[in-house]
Amino acid sequence: MTTYLFAYGFLKTRFHGNRKTETPEIKAELISNGLYPGRMFRVNVYPGVVYDPECGQKVKGEIFKLENAEEMLHVLDRYENALPLVLLDPDYERRMRTIETPSGPLDCWVYEYLKAVNPATEIKAGEF
Repeated sequence: MTTYLFAYGFLKTRFHGNRKTETPEIKAELISNGLYPGRMFRVNVYPGVVYDPECGQKVKGEIFKLENAEEMLHVLDRYENALPLVLLDPDYERRMRTIETPSGPLDCWVYEYLKAVNPATEIKAGEF
């Protein structure tokens, strides 16, 4: 089964292997741009998204086809401090969501922010 990841922040291509952001090298093929139904917030120096298909807003991001998906998702769960790997005070949860692409809808893993957000920190353009 093919596994896809929707990346909207430090998991986007330009940050892979970046020492400053400590983003891991992601073993994946960039296959498309996509739109996630929800809102984006600045939650520190990085963004977080909140799923909200009724809000009418979209978050812009990149879609990757993951190589060695199980291993890669383990690395990314740790990097994102995310459920299902991190059980003690996680910041994100990796969830399967349908992403709009130029070729049609595609089910992708997305890291969704779990903690309270400040509405004043919303990134209304939907792009980080």
